[in-house]
Amino acid sequence: MRKPRWKENEIEDMLHQLPKVQDKRTKDEVYARIHNKKRKKQWFPLIVGVASLFLMVVLASSLIIGKEGTTSKEESSDKKLAVSELKSLPDHEQQDSKVKDKSAEDKEENSKLQSKREEDIETKEEVIDSEPVKKDKAVALAPAIYPDDLKNKSTITMGVPDNQQNVVIPISIVVNRYDESDTLNQLVNQMSDINEEQYGLSDYFPLDIEITQGTEMNTAHIELHEDSQLLDEDILFLHTMEETLSYLNIEKMTFATDGKQGARFAHAGFLKEADIPQQKNRTFLLYQNDESSPKFLVPSNMDYQDFEEALQAGKEEPDIEGISSAIPDDLIWEKISSDGDLVTIQLAEQAAIENGEDSLQALEAILFIAKEFGFNRVKFENAPIEKVGNLNLTEDIVVPKAPNQVN
Repeated sequence: MRKPRWKENEIEDMLHQLPKVQDKRTKDEVYARIHNKKRKKQWFPLIVGVASLFLMVVLASSLIIGKEGTTSKEESSDKKLAVSELKSLPDHEQQDSKVKDKSAEDKEENSKLQSKREEDIETKEEVIDSEPVKKDKAVALAPAIYPDDLKNKSTITMGVPDNQQNVVIPISIVVNRYDESDTLNQLVNQMSDINEEQYGLSDYFPLDIEITQGTEMNTAHIELHEDSQLLDEDILFLHTMEETLSYLNIEKMTFATDGKQGARFAHAGFLKEADIPQQKNRTFLLYQNDESSPKFLVPSNMDYQDFEEALQAGKEEPDIEGISSAIPDDLIWEKISSDGDLVTIQLAEQAAIENGEDSLQALEAILFIAKEFGFNRVKFENAPIEKVGNLNLTEDIVVPKAPNQVN
């Protein structure tokens, strides 16, 4: 059915029939009520905004903390997993892992050591060769110097008294090759530089003298002062100079005192010159000041009639502090023969020779004794071994150039 349409007059009649509504409030009361509602609406957005901001801060903090916690847990979890995996590896795999780590550390350490070695080598190469090396640790036996050791090199030998001044010990320094005309200048320089006490010897050099080339070939001129103490201590002075200059192929010394020819010594008397024998027929013994000092081969203070007698004297123990035999009793020979500059020593079957220091010092003592008697080569027959140190006992051995190298 269609709804009936209301007519306006019908609507008005119906409205008039409604009960009357009367508002008993005054205008002021109505105004105050409306004003209060407006004030509440003004504060409400502000409160809501502050609350929203606070809520956002709280939520943001929670998210950040949660993320960090998750990261820490993940890292912790990763570490635990790594440890767990390592523990779960077989023992040999764990060992391999440790070895790899240590290998890496070793490589780094070796790299550092190699760098330091290279720096040390560069530093050492800058050191002047002619300067003697000051050794902190004593060598057991000061080595002899052979002609083959002196390629592009020369040697300076100085006779230095032992600390009791009983014997004169030749010690040698290898230097860069120099012109022969500069020999005595090189000697004076080494006399100034040498530190004798570190070898258990007397502090003897430098001397208050001038040494120059003499007017004759192979001659050294020595100038002294009139008040020089060396004129009174002439026995030791002349001995040291004779031992020193003989290794430089000097055959004669000439003397002067404050520009005047000759020198008056307390024991030797007035001398204008003195010959230096090149063949002295001495034996060689062993000197050592103490256990911390090196061992030196030292020539005796007396000479002998022949080579075999001097060899036998090398086995004797002289009554001199610090001096002992250089040749052991069990190094026995049966026969000695010579042919020109070659001397042959036929060893006994029971001759004790080993490839060690004691045998080396004995053989080198024999070589220097041979040199004292004018031999240039030595041959050992029937040796129980072929080599002692660098000495080849199956061949003729050339006698050394100088004893007791200290640098």
